[in-house]
Amino acid sequence: MKTKRSVYLILWIGIITSSAFAQETITTSDIGTFTTVEKQYSNSTVDGYNLYVPKSCTATSASFPVIVFLQGGLGVGGDVDVIYGWGLPKTLKDPSHLNKELKKLITDTFVIVMPHTDGGQFYSNEKAIQTILKEVASNTNVDANRIYLTGLSFGGHGTWGLGSRIPETFAAIAPICGRANGISDYTTLASLPIWNSHNTGDSRVNYSISQRIISQLEATGISFHNTSSIASTNYKKYDHIFTSTKSESHDAWTEMYNDPNLYKWFLKYTKE
Repeated sequence: MKTKRSVYLILWIGIITSSAFAQETITTSDIGTFTTVEKQYSNSTVDGYNLYVPKSCTATSASFPVIVFLQGGLGVGGDVDVIYGWGLPKTLKDPSHLNKELKKLITDTFVIVMPHTDGGQFYSNEKAIQTILKEVASNTNVDANRIYLTGLSFGGHGTWGLGSRIPETFAAIAPICGRANGISDYTTLASLPIWNSHNTGDSRVNYSISQRIISQLEATGISFHNTSSIASTNYKKYDHIFTSTKSESHDAWTEMYNDPNLYKWFLKYTKE
C-alpha cells in the first residue's frame, strides 16, 4: 500500500527558525515500511532520503541498529527513490532470492537509511547526513550507538570521507571501490573498524587507489587483514579488513552485500 503526504517541518536551532517543505511517500510490504522523503536540506546538495524500517521494529521492541547506505554515481540527481535500482536497496525491494539467514540479516535486523544527493559529494554534506539521522531517530526506535556506514563507488568516496570527518557518528564503516578525495584525516579514520572491498581489475576506480588508502591507514599504526573474497573472510577475528577480489568488474558491491559476513561483522561493533 502506498500513501503520500506533505508536511511542513519546523527546525529550531537556538533562536533561529527555518522551515522546509517535505513530501513523504510511504509504501508498506510484508517485510516492513519504505518511506521516501523529498526535502532540500539547507546548505547542502542532499535533497532527501529513503528509509526502510522492518516490521518487527516498533516502539516497544529492542532498538534496531542502523545501516546508512550511500548511492553510486548513477543515482546522483533525478528522483530520490532512484537508489532502489542497485546494491543493497535493490535487494531490499526484492529479497525473494535470498536464503533464510541473509534475508533475516537484510530485512529484519537493521533500519536502513539511504540519503540522496542531486550533486556534489556526500562527504561535503556531513551536516545534512547528521540531520537525517536525527530525524530518523526522533521517529524510529533505533540505537544511536550502532550506526554503520557503507557505500559503493561514488558512495564509497562518501564513506571514506564521512568516516574521516564525523567518525563519532559511526560504529564501523564499509567503503566499496571508492576514491580517497574526501578523506580529511587518516589518523581519525583509523580509529574506526573498516572493511574495504575493491576488485583488482576495476577500470572505473582503479584498485591502486584502495591500496594507497590502506597503506596510509596502516602508516598510522593499524594493520589490515587481507582477503580474496567476502565469504572466505574470518570476520570475527579482525577489525580492519581489505578484500581484493580478482575480477575485471567495477561491481564489488554485489559480492559484499549478498554475503552474511558483512552484516555479522557490523553487529560486532557498538560505538563507545
